[in-house]
Amino acid sequence: MQAVAKGDYASAYRISRAPNPFASICGRVCGAPCESACRRGAIDKPVTIRAIKRTTTERYGVEAVKDLRNTLALSVAPGSLDPEPRSERIAVIGAGTGGLTCAHDLARLGYKVTVFESAPEPGGMLRTGVPVFRLPREVWLHEVDAILELGVELRCNTKVGTDITISDLREEGYAAVCIAVGLQKSRMLELPGHEQDGVCSGLQMLDDYNAKVAMPALGKVVVIGGGNVAYDCARSAIRLKGTTSVALVCLEALHEMPADEIEIVEGDEEGVVRFNRWGPAEFMGDGQKVTGLKVRKVSRVFDDAGRFSPQFEDGVENVLKADTIIMAIGQVSDDGFATGVSEIELGRSGTVVSDRDGRTQADWLFACGDVALGPGLFIDAVAQGQRVAHCIHEKLAGKEQADKDYDRSYNWSFKVEDQREDLRRDYLHLERALPPAADPGKRLQSLDELVELVFEDHTARAQGARCLRCEVETVFDGSKCILCGGCSDICPTWCLRLVSLAEIGMDPHNKGGSAIIKDEERCIRCALCAERCPTDAITMEKLCGSDRWKTVADTFDLRQIALKDSAVKDPLKVSA
Repeated sequence: MQAVAKGDYASAYRISRAPNPFASICGRVCGAPCESACRRGAIDKPVTIRAIKRTTTERYGVEAVKDLRNTLALSVAPGSLDPEPRSERIAVIGAGTGGLTCAHDLARLGYKVTVFESAPEPGGMLRTGVPVFRLPREVWLHEVDAILELGVELRCNTKVGTDITISDLREEGYAAVCIAVGLQKSRMLELPGHEQDGVCSGLQMLDDYNAKVAMPALGKVVVIGGGNVAYDCARSAIRLKGTTSVALVCLEALHEMPADEIEIVEGDEEGVVRFNRWGPAEFMGDGQKVTGLKVRKVSRVFDDAGRFSPQFEDGVENVLKADTIIMAIGQVSDDGFATGVSEIELGRSGTVVSDRDGRTQADWLFACGDVALGPGLFIDAVAQGQRVAHCIHEKLAGKEQADKDYDRSYNWSFKVEDQREDLRRDYLHLERALPPAADPGKRLQSLDELVELVFEDHTARAQGARCLRCEVETVFDGSKCILCGGCSDICPTWCLRLVSLAEIGMDPHNKGGSAIIKDEERCIRCALCAERCPTDAITMEKLCGSDRWKTVADTFDLRQIALKDSAVKDPLKVSA
């Protein structure tokens, strides 16, 4: 964010790509858990991190470069572009984000990785589950091609469990197997009337839409669900000829909906009619063809403990006319991959029972992504793909070698002299902006007209400037503090307070005394307290915890960004 605020998009892309082989994807369709965690949200609204990331990938990502190895060179995953080859072969089942991330990291370590994919093309849910008007086909293909540049072998049209089994893979000499098949089937509601024509799977509908399979006229469409998949279905359906209207029915109130804010906004713009706090009760029809959906009014979705436990109002029902009802309420796996493998234990929805790092009860078998974690975000699958690669490396190379390869962090800090000068004067008054979008009338005329556009430079920089710089900490030296209260007096957000020890339960013997307490959530890193302190008891220090990031031509060190505006010398010497 800070690099973009300075207009340094090259460094911003390096930072984005270094830990993430799917940076261009995350800049377009990520659910952005980073924004949920963004501390700016405690003050007004979080920084638009995802959209800002896209402004960097548009300039320097796989969609913008000709030599894909240029982006591969930015990775900080252990290993290198040209590692010492290892003898072990590893099989990854499924060419989605989790499996390909695992393959990416293992290939950098020198392993011979083969990815088995049942579909004609790789991509997983990137290919089948995200509409092309949100994620252009060429973007995810470039991301996959970059990973294949590492020497990863891809075998499409190969369904594990049918064309080949996991037992076969073991007999062929694969030392480890990672199951990353995802959850490619929609969970269906077996309500009365569910067997009638016109009741269909959301994921199948999206797959057909992206593949441009000819579909019959859908007429009046009702989508069941309140998440991103439901909105993708609704927004895809409304673009098809033969669709007369689209309604979306979900249990949640508007503020409770799991769908991303931008999906809801763009869905409203395109004419998707929401029916919040209604739940499906029965598929109406003549026994052959569906004609409507009976719904019940929801009184609440969660119980007092915050657990999912829908309650309905007695006798409050309605019927929505429908020619097509699309279900997007969850996903399950096609568990055919488990054929003949006793070591695989399946859990709810066909997921593979494993720990957080993908380990199963067999030391050679691992699980990754949605098939291990349940339905989640693309970035969750990426993160687990990295953890699984680490575990496989530890299994095959030994813990000592794996610890050595993955030990690339250190912690240090330095005093920031110019914190105030590095902030825009109006940074607290800059409002969150959503990325621009194509005109609703125009985008509905095409199946693949890209909806979301890119921030202009001045907007991207302003949005980046909203970052509160959480890596800069207010450090207090108690030996210098004279408890004058000057810092609390000048603090614009009252995050600092001078209190008695008794007030915070630290004066059991009533001896008196005072202390400064700080509310981190309210701190805006303005540095006024440090400027006001008469004894230099308060300093602003940048905390760093990452080793060198390599670029195409040279060694790019995060410390160079950290030290860019500081006269402080590098406090740490690292041998090449």
